[in-house]
Amino acid sequence: MARRVNISTYLSKNFTSSFLTIFLPLFFIGSLVFIIKISTLTASIQVNFLELIQIFSYHLPEILFYILPVSFLVATAITLLRLSTDNELIALFSLGVNAHSLVKRLLFIGFLFSIILLMLSLALMPKARQQFKAFQYEKTAQAQVNINPSKLGQKFDNLFIYVKSKEGKTLRDVVIYQRDKKNKAQLFIAKKANFDTNKSLITLALNNGSGYTFSNDSIEEINYKTMKVYKNLNSEAFNYHSIIDYWIELSKNEHKKRKILFFFFLSFIPMMGLYFIASFAIINPRYNRNYAYPVLAIVTIIPYAIATTLDKQGTPLITIAIIPTLMILGYFLFRRNVLRYF
Repeated sequence: MARRVNISTYLSKNFTSSFLTIFLPLFFIGSLVFIIKISTLTASIQVNFLELIQIFSYHLPEILFYILPVSFLVATAITLLRLSTDNELIALFSLGVNAHSLVKRLLFIGFLFSIILLMLSLALMPKARQQFKAFQYEKTAQAQVNINPSKLGQKFDNLFIYVKSKEGKTLRDVVIYQRDKKNKAQLFIAKKANFDTNKSLITLALNNGSGYTFSNDSIEEINYKTMKVYKNLNSEAFNYHSIIDYWIELSKNEHKKRKILFFFFLSFIPMMGLYFIASFAIINPRYNRNYAYPVLAIVTIIPYAIATTLDKQGTPLITIAIIPTLMILGYFLFRRNVLRYF
């Protein structure tokens, strides 16, 4: 008994298997690169394993944004080439299936990919970046309270602080150094000190110490019983923006306002590159040579080069004009190479 096979389902299964074969290794490599990048943060802040996963989640939209377009194009090329070399496409065309109706199914998948990429770049990535900055701010604020003994280079606000020993919350033999706006060096020494946190206000209380101010021609000395240094966390707190406010704020920056053009253009790579790939991947293996992979490399590199140019000197009008132009060029090439035969 013959079993009826839905062409869309059949094509989707082949595309899915090819896509996962490409996407998973690229995702692993991309994740590894970002994990190495994230590990550099541990030089300034302390994070545990769960916080490391949290940081990775903030970078996940960016990883997906750069991997999905390449994975789609490569999977499309592999799927169509495999079906062509196995003569399965030739069999479908012999049964009356039009090549354009076949590619339109992949075009719909490409459209869904473009929608996902737009959501990633214009919505999720700005949100994740803000969450990451807020996380960095919080951990940096915590690091300013977690002063370790016998360790150089630690800071509280704009003060460099050195502690010889620590007993619970009490710091022993504290040395503080700073250089003020008048370029005067100041050195404070205390027998002991304590941190006190009251909501957003952190107080460093120095007890039984002395201070020195050095200028080019004099040294000033003071002795104190108690001296307090304050840091208001709210004064530097990170403020969240809505997605619209985020892009409006970004547009005020001369160097960053074209970033939206960069992301918008790259989001349409699946739709812009599909017909170019299909023009060289749908072949008759007996008569046609396989040029799909060189074309794949060109179709992958050129959009990123155009996007980089748009990021530097593009305009919305140019961006909107280039996207349909490339799609139309790809379609005419598809008609020339494929539709007149299949």
